[in-house]
Amino acid sequence: MKGDNAMKKWMNRLAGAMAAMMLMTAPALAEETARPNITAHKANGIVIDGKLDDWNLDSPAVVEDARQIIRDAVFWQGPNDCSAKFYLSWDEENLYVAADVTEDTPLGAIEMLPIDGEDNLKLYISTDPAADPERQEYGTNDFLVYFVMDEGYWDTAIDRSMVPKDARQRFVSVGMDGGESVLDGYTCEVQMTATGFTWEAVIPWACFSNKKIEVYTPAAGDTLSCNFAITDISYPCPGTDYIPQLAWTGNQKINTNPSRWGRVTLAE
Repeated sequence: MKGDNAMKKWMNRLAGAMAAMMLMTAPALAEETARPNITAHKANGIVIDGKLDDWNLDSPAVVEDARQIIRDAVFWQGPNDCSAKFYLSWDEENLYVAADVTEDTPLGAIEMLPIDGEDNLKLYISTDPAADPERQEYGTNDFLVYFVMDEGYWDTAIDRSMVPKDARQRFVSVGMDGGESVLDGYTCEVQMTATGFTWEAVIPWACFSNKKIEVYTPAAGDTLSCNFAITDISYPCPGTDYIPQLAWTGNQKINTNPSRWGRVTLAE
């Protein structure tokens, strides 16, 4: 019986992989579809407690489709294995991020792994509404933020390795070795659910600034480039050899090319 169950599990994975590959090899036209856009409503009494009942949830960035797999598709077993809805909100001082995550093995980060191989959530964000959405490389105001799904810690990191050196303005990568909280003033909370968890965080806009990069002052009507990704370690074996990753839009090039991101419009 145990052997039969193992065989069924691998057959399910194989079937899922074949379906994913068929979708991912669709005509290149699929990649040329309109850039997705969400709305971030101004925060109104959001309390960081892991519950999303004080959020406007009308405009999620949904990550749940095989076409959104950007790494190790063969080990993604469908939306019940790993999927998410992401939300943004804002005020003049802070960026708010939330996720409603479906995952069969939640909060499974392993400290010894590279940070991009951990269970994590990833936020790609620009703080320059004037930036060309078609730009082919990261600019001064483009940031990739990691939130490591380690229960009780939720370490953070910012990757700036893809920003050309002359555009970094001395804002370099921080926390990429793991085990750090690099966002001053950042707090987050989690609530476990029957299918995974809900998570919310507040990040001061000042976290995306330094002496050479001004703090972004948001305003209703601004549109920013952004994206989201989720990384899922699958248990049991094969464990950490293959680690599926899904993104709201784009493919692996989102890590070097912001033209593959989506957009968020700030609203009252």
